[in-house]
Amino acid sequence: MPKIHYPQAIEQDLQELQDLEKRHRYTHLFQRVRMLRLLKAGSCSNLGEAARALGYSWRQCQRWFATYREGGLQELLKSRVGERGRQELVTHEAFEDLEEAMKKGEIATVGQAHEFLRERHGIEYSHPDGVGQLLRRRKVKLKTGRPRHEKANREEQEAFKKTSPTPSGEAARGFAPTAGSHRRSWPSTKRVSGLSTGTADATVPK
Repeated sequence: MPKIHYPQAIEQDLQELQDLEKRHRYTHLFQRVRMLRLLKAGSCSNLGEAARALGYSWRQCQRWFATYREGGLQELLKSRVGERGRQELVTHEAFEDLEEAMKKGEIATVGQAHEFLRERHGIEYSHPDGVGQLLRRRKVKLKTGRPRHEKANREEQEAFKKTSPTPSGEAARGFAPTAGSHRRSWPSTKRVSGLSTGTADATVPK
């Protein structure tokens, strides 16, 4: 397969691509324009570098560029959200990326998922509830996305409970009673010269 010289293969000039990138900043088409701009400017010399910069797979970028070469910019930026249905605003690749981030413990709330899709993939729901509905439709639970440090803390606590004796009453404070210690001890009495005393300070008549 011949090497593609992307700055020449992309017809639009850099300024036009930058304007398009701003226009589609908060749409699911943003990353497609960004890919073209990176390749046109030479910031990325091939699709592999562009894929890493965008956070997408090489195969996805390859599909985008193939669409561009076959149908031009108009075909690449043709939105099919209406054809897929409202619940499919998120792309397959973006949702896989979201799931992976949740499994790694990087996302724990719907708000974080909403921000992740907007910032990383240019996919913006009108409200975080839209992302919550998406997760419910696909039966993805946020409990898989608890932060790592919280999970680590729980594991440490569970390990401590297993290796430590169960505390109760005074034993929890380090005052475990010994056998027979329930009886209160009193100082023994001595009879000295006819006097009974229970303390060391007792006065002994001379």
